Amino acid sequence: MAQSELRRNLITKRWVVIATERNRRPSDFHHDRVPTNKLKEDSHSCPFCPGNESLTPKTILEYSGGASWKTRIFPNKFLALAIEGNLNKKRDGIFQTMAGRGAHEVIVATPSHKTVYDLSNEEMTDALWSFKERILDLRKSLDEDGEPKIQYIIVFGNQGEAAGATKEHAHFQLVGLPVVPSASRIEFINCEEYWENENVCLFCELVKQEHREKSRIISENENFLSIADYAGRFPFETWILPKNHLPLFEDGTPEKMRSLAEAFTDIVSRLGKTLNYPPFNIYLRNTPIHERSHDRYYHFYLKIVPHLTEPAGFELGTEFHINPVIPEKAAEYLRESK
Repeated sequence: MAQSELRRNLITKRWVVIATERNRRPSDFHHDRVPTNKLKEDSHSCPFCPGNESLTPKTILEYSGGASWKTRIFPNKFLALAIEGNLNKKRDGIFQTMAGRGAHEVIVATPSHKTVYDLSNEEMTDALWSFKERILDLRKSLDEDGEPKIQYIIVFGNQGEAAGATKEHAHFQLVGLPVVPSASRIEFINCEEYWENENVCLFCELVKQEHREKSRIISENENFLSIADYAGRFPFETWILPKNHLPLFEDGTPEKMRSLAEAFTDIVSRLGKTLNYPPFNIYLRNTPIHERSHDRYYHFYLKIVPHLTEPAGFELGTEFHINPVIPEKAAEYLRESK
């Protein structure tokens, strides 16, 4: 019987159990795809469809196209964080507290009533460009003392109800936080430590090693590399990385945005064909918007996580995850899907 492995990703420094003896195949994760023409909401009742703009908060940014808009951004109707007001940081005994200041926005990626699986390269390019515009604008947000209100911005998407989506129409969300999340801060610390020890960017070394070994590469284009994470916590977890040193997502050129959109739609298509269109989460890992010390040793990247397994007591109690699909096999299955 094949032995399980413990693997560690140096960027996250998380240990993962790769359960080689389980070695589950794509057919073990069955999902029934809902065709676009059979979504629960139709274009008449969907608040994200053209003509229904009155059902959402006022537009912040809109790209025009033909008879309608192409991409539309507005504040989330149910804000987790609001931009108005100061942070009011204070102590509460041994605890810390501050006001819920930041940003929470919805990016509707297309006027067409369809899912993220059906986005075209052009639609995804527009969505990515709108992420960039909003990040650059929110970097300017200051409180009454002239201090930045937002320190970190995450853009994410939930495809499918099981992955947290409440609307089926293709959209993403942007949240601007007044602090840097611990998960991101840990990555920066780990990459800085590697830089100090090796005098080289860990992400650049990762790209080189994946090119040498090839076994975890799913696809690539001129600017981006899509890989199965060596120590992925979840089955078919996929990273899309810049092939050259590019710390900031918002520094991406139009050419880079088109390439990233192509890489994203390619991976989403492969996941759909291989796993019968499962729910998934996608999120952008980026540097803090006001800290430039990370630029030497960090790359932004997209992470796509199909919603195929649920963490249980072992995972919650240890923060180890058991991945029942060997990453090299996951990459092989996805490569074969085209």
